[in-house]
Amino acid sequence: MKDIAKQSNTLYLLEKYKLKATKKFGQNFLIDFNTVQKIAFSTNIDKETCVIEIGPGLGALSEQLSYQAGYVICYEIDTRLKNVLEETLGEFDNIKVIFQDFLSVSLKEVVDQMKKKYKKVCIVSNLPYYITTDILEFVLSSGAKIDSIHTMVQKEVALKLVDSHYVSPLTLLIQSLGTISLDMMISRHVFHPSPRVDSAIISIHIERDYCNHLDKLLKKAFTQKRKTIYNNLKELFLEDTESILEKCGIQKQKRPEEIKIEEYIALTKYL
Repeated sequence: MKDIAKQSNTLYLLEKYKLKATKKFGQNFLIDFNTVQKIAFSTNIDKETCVIEIGPGLGALSEQLSYQAGYVICYEIDTRLKNVLEETLGEFDNIKVIFQDFLSVSLKEVVDQMKKKYKKVCIVSNLPYYITTDILEFVLSSGAKIDSIHTMVQKEVALKLVDSHYVSPLTLLIQSLGTISLDMMISRHVFHPSPRVDSAIISIHIERDYCNHLDKLLKKAFTQKRKTIYNNLKELFLEDTESILEKCGIQKQKRPEEIKIEEYIALTKYL
């Protein structure tokens, strides 16, 4: 099937296969062809790119990505979609659909294999809002040689992630690896069913290697934001906490959001 994202085609498929979006998987299907095309073009992928798509749904974005990319690997957790994806994407020889929870994927191994054939590997996804942070942290801390991540998230989440004044384990993890940008806003009205909030596309461009154990350290550091960095990390470093903080030039009374990413990276050496 061509132009899956057209509203008439999406509704036809949902009716044909008796499918309804489920809250369990945070599903909202894109039904605006122009929006899907804009998302695909915003990724700046080419035939030297392998795309890993998380949650293809009915295949609307997968189709558009396949026209630009060399290869598209789609990971879908909802096995109800097997028949519909066979109909919508079965004719594309550069798309592979794998029914697996993405969080169980050995991402580094997959990316290493794809890098043997493709110059770039990027992640593209329309993430369920409830799992946005988990997916991004999983990808960023995987050690996989990914070039970029392009994902749709809740508008408010996107605005926080690109705000230089907002500090969290995720924003620091992103900062340690590269840069983030807000690419475009997406109206809630281009989905079926329509969610309660608008969305946005963000891009994370990976420029540096992942620092081992950084995600673990950041989560521990932000266990309780109102506590000092010393109190949050003493469970991790035990009796050496104060001396380790001193060696890294960190004042023990500082709050976790006051610590620079370079200082957190320095702390990982003592894990």
